[in-house]
Parts: sequence; structure tokens; C-alpha cells
Amino acid sequence: MEKDIRVPSLAGEIDRLERQYFVGRERELDVYARRLASGSSEGCILNVYGTGGAGKSYLLDEFRRLSEAARIPYLLLDCRALGPESVGFCRQLLRSLGYSPERLNALTQDVHSLTELVLDELRDSAGGGKRVLALDTFEEIGELEGWLREEFLPRLSRDVRIVISGRTPLQGPWLASPAWRQLIVRMPLEELDYRAVKQYLSRSGIEREELVRQAWSRTRGHPLTLSLFVSTTLAQSVLPAHAAVIDNAFAQTVSVWLKEVPNAAVREAVEAAAVLRRFNQELLSFVLEKPVPTEQFLQLTGFSFVRKTDNGWVLHDMLRDAIGYELRQRAPNYYDRLWKRCVTFYYLALKKKPPAIPSAWERSDWVYYIGDRLVRTLFYQQFVSGFAEALSPANWTEAEQYIAARLASARDVRINGHNPESGEPFEYFMEASDCINIYRHLNLHELYRLDPSIVKLLRDARGCICGMAGVLPIHERTLDYLLTHPLFSAYFSSLSKPELERLRTPREQAAGYFVMFIEVSDYSDPTLCHMAGLTFIQYMLSAGLMVTTSPAIPFFHAIFRGLGFERVKEIVHFEYGDGKPTPYFALDTRGSRLQDYLNRMIAAVGISQARHDGEDRFELLSKREREVVDLMVQDCSNLEIAQKLFLSEATVKRHVTNIYGKLQIKKRTQLLNLHAGRRSPPNGAGLGR
Repeated sequence: MEKDIRVPSLAGEIDRLERQYFVGRERELDVYARRLASGSSEGCILNVYGTGGAGKSYLLDEFRRLSEAARIPYLLLDCRALGPESVGFCRQLLRSLGYSPERLNALTQDVHSLTELVLDELRDSAGGGKRVLALDTFEEIGELEGWLREEFLPRLSRDVRIVISGRTPLQGPWLASPAWRQLIVRMPLEELDYRAVKQYLSRSGIEREELVRQAWSRTRGHPLTLSLFVSTTLAQSVLPAHAAVIDNAFAQTVSVWLKEVPNAAVREAVEAAAVLRRFNQELLSFVLEKPVPTEQFLQLTGFSFVRKTDNGWVLHDMLRDAIGYELRQRAPNYYDRLWKRCVTFYYLALKKKPPAIPSAWERSDWVYYIGDRLVRTLFYQQFVSGFAEALSPANWTEAEQYIAARLASARDVRINGHNPESGEPFEYFMEASDCINIYRHLNLHELYRLDPSIVKLLRDARGCICGMAGVLPIHERTLDYLLTHPLFSAYFSSLSKPELERLRTPREQAAGYFVMFIEVSDYSDPTLCHMAGLTFIQYMLSAGLMVTTSPAIPFFHAIFRGLGFERVKEIVHFEYGDGKPTPYFALDTRGSRLQDYLNRMIAAVGISQARHDGEDRFELLSKREREVVDLMVQDCSNLEIAQKLFLSEATVKRHVTNIYGKLQIKKRTQLLNLHAGRRSPPNGAGLGR
């Protein structure tokens, strides 16, 4: 008698391999496991949502494996296959429960009878225990959503765990009801972190640190793009920097996401939003040089790849890069014009701010547009969750332990990357001693007594210390210290008495900041480098003067120059213990120097200075409003303008009202005088042109 030898099935081998390549999502799996084990119906609905390619279906597969390990039946329905009627939903569910085609054909078409049958089968198949019902691609559920919420789900046993997965979170009636809100646990899926990306690449046979960092820089941890990137790389046996790999991965990612975008007008808005770091309706209209209708804007902000922030909306990092890359290749002049309109918007906004201080997000966005490519690559690749915490007695021991660990484990660092805009590689090297030199001379007690706000601990999303910053406010209490401490005295002693007196401001109104150091545990980690950079940038333009110094490391000095800092001539110090003269870098935006700085930075991105206030204000006009202005200065009446532009006279009057408001005038003669006083830059190279 032959033995019954069980040979593993191909399906089983595929499932094993897929599980091997499943990385990250520890928090989501923990939440799911706790929901499975819970005896309460509270939180029995898990709402998984994220952009196309965020890994929702793979996560549901892992949920299935966890359920099978716990011997809990798991039923998965793809909403794309359900059809528009509740009868189809019930029949599809019964098919998944094992009903044969013949048995299904014999069933009634009465929805009430079918619903009762489905509920009975779900109870019987679970044997009185728990069961999981998962609905994937829920954005395709259509009209069935109301029936599902009002008729079907409320009749399920309280032991059933429900997973609803789609591109957008459950909204509307789901949130209006306190009962549903109590039952739903939201589970947004973000991109994978650096650790998970590295783990995935390792399991794919990609171990070299340089290639890992290139893949991270290109894909930002977006699961679909990461998978496409790796598969294309391995298939073509080329480095990830190869243009064909980038084009293929980005093009496929864009095509998946843009399936949500219905028409050309909205796609145009998506393209413009991809050039913007963050956007609102006003900014989007300015960049496109035409009004964006409210209905269209609401449609844009409703897509799964758009999320709300405190100061506007943002496109998903990966999509912004992918669309931006494609747009630069397809229409480079159009992309350049959109970019310069962004610069113009913030240029004009910052000019209006003094003497008020620009907000933190305005400063950050300004630097994004005027900083060089190295700055954008290092500090703006994604929105990083982390925070700075002031040194205090409560965290003092942690700070000392961090410093001791850094001194004991410092290593040489290579910072490799690729510019996402040009594909050009870059590499910087930092010796171990340069990374931690500041800690050999750091006196926490001295700085804390001077001002408790000086030293800050940088913590990652998990709350672990990953860096430290020392930023001295310049005011009446710190100025004498800055004049006498060797690290700072060379710079401040070079200033005249009147200049020093201007810096001796009240403590609550700092005249500026001296960035003593901003250090993270691993500069080659893109997330930590991003955190360090934005910590530095948040102080820019927040006060009139910002000064810094660092060891003679090309990496740091390149960043200072990319941010618009200027090397202080003929002033150096020797306080890093290497015997080398170390320069200072300063950014002075006090008084008229702010305008000088703004003009210098916009010139660096190819925009000429606007030389007249009227020129600035004309940049606020949309393309259509400029056309109206051109006809107004030709002495055309509103009726004549309407006829020439094929508009109604009422529409022209509305444009004229908007023009007067933006130009801060009240009548046509003021417009003529203002227009006559404009001095256009040569070759049409002015702001926004």
C-alpha cells in the first residue's frame, strides 16, 4: 500500500513567499490581533485606507494568515466583483462560502430571503465562534454602501470582525452616527519606513548600502513603487539610478493613482499641486493663473492621494515626485513656469510680512522653492514625524546617556543619494570625529543656566532620542556670553558697538540665533537628515540675524550656501581642536537686508527682481485679469472688453473689481498711472513670466 505523501501546493508556496516579503506594518498587525482576541464588539470594524499601491491588499492577506493561525474563518470579498445590487452581494458571499454554481442558480432572487440565508451560513460556518468578513476595494462599493450599512452589517453576529479596506476612509453617515463611530477603528496606511524598505530590499537580494539608499530616495517607501522598482532593477540587471528603471516605476505608479482623476481640468490641477509643497485654493489659482472653481478644488482634495495638513493640503510624497518627474520630462518649460509662479507667490507674501515674522510653514515652503537641489533632496523628501523637546531635569539623564553613546559608537559616515529631479548622484563623507566633535566640549549645565531653551533633544516618531540641537537666542541675557565664549567671540567681537547694541534686545524678543550645532545619530539615514535640516530651517527668517559654524565639512558648508547663507569674510575660530581655521556663516535679513536676500535667492532660480511696487502687485493678477488690464489701458470700455474677450459685461465688471482690489486702487486713472510706471525686465524674465 503506497503512503499518502502530501506535496506542498504551488498556492502554498506562493503564500509562503508573499509572507516572506511582507515587511513593516507591525502596529497594524498588533491592532488586528487585539481585535481578534477581544470579546467586545467595540472597535469590531477595522477601516483600512490608503492611496493606490499602499499595500492594502497585502495587509489583508496578512490578516488572513493571522486569522488562520488563530483558527478563525476569514472571508474576503473584492467589491469590484459584487455588482450594483444587494442580491449580487449575497450570491458572491455564498459563493465564497462554498456554494456551487448549480446550487446558486437554484436560489431565490428575493433579497430578504437571500440575506437570511447568508446570515445563517455565516453563523453555521463559524461554529458559533468568531469570523472575519473583509471587504477590499471598498471605493467601488457604489450604491450598495447604504444597504450594507443600514440593512446587512447591523444583523451580523457581534462575534463577526469586519475589515473595510479602500482608498478613502469611511465618511458621511458612518461618522454622523455615534454608534458607528464607536464600532470603527481607523487604520490609515502610510509609506514604509526606512527600516522596512531596507528589510524588503535585503529579502530581494539587494544588500549594498548605496543601492538601499538610492531605492529609498526614489520610492519614499511607497510599497507598489518599491516593488516595481526592485522588479525592474532585477529584470534589467541595472543600477536603480538607470533612467529606464525610474521611468518604468514612476509611470506605473502614476497610472494607478490617476485612475481616480476623471477629467483634463482636474488633472491640470493635480499637476500644479504636484509642483507645490502644499496648496490651497488661492495658491493653486495663483500658480495656474486662473481661478480654480470651488467644486473642482473640493474634488481634488477628496482624492485618496491628497491629505489635509494644518496649513493646507499636500499630495502624497511619492505621487508628487512621480508627477513632477513626468511633467519635467514631458513639458519642461511649463514645469519651470509653474515653479517660478510658486516662488513668486512666496516672494510677494514675504515682502508683505515685515515687520511681522513669517509663519514657520511660510519659511519652510520658501526655503523649499529657493533652496538648491541638495537642500530639497535632503530635507524635503517626505513629511517626517518627529519633534524637538527642550532639555529639562526630567530628560537630563537621557541626554547624558545619548551623548555618552555617541562618543562611544561614532563612525565614519558616507551620505549618498540621487537628486530626484535630475537623477544626478551625490556623495559626502564625514569622519567620525567630525560627527561628535561638539560633544567633547559641550557643557549642558552652562547652557541650561544661560537659557533653558538652548539645548533640545530630537526625538523620532517612537519617542527615542535620535539627535540633539544647541541654538542660542541672541538677546541681552546671552550677548555677553557670546562675546566671551571662544566658539562665538571671534564673530561677535568683530561687530561694532552700535551693531552690538542692536542685538541687546529684551529676552522675549530675540534679535537672532546662533546655531551652535544640530546633530543626529546617523546623517546617512535620510529620515534623520531630514529632521536635522528642518530643525535648522525653522529658525530662518524667524529673527533678523542667524549665524552658524561647523567643522570644515563640505556637506555642511554646501547646505549653508544652498540656503542662502554667506561666509563671513576674514573671521574664523579654532575651537574644534583640529588646529584648522573654521569660518562662520551668516544670514542677515534685518531691515532692507530682507529684500536683498529675497532678490538674491530668486535670482538664483532664474527670476529677475521686480523693481517697482506696482510690478509686484501686477503679479497677483490672473492671466484673464491681465488681458482685461491690457484692454483697459487701451481705453476700451467694459462693453468693448466683453466683446473682444467673448465675455459678458457682468463678468468684465467682476474682473475689474478684482483687479482694483488686488492692485489696491479705486479707479481707472490710478490703474493707468500704475501701469505706465511699470518697468518690465528685459526679455520677459520678470517674476512669474
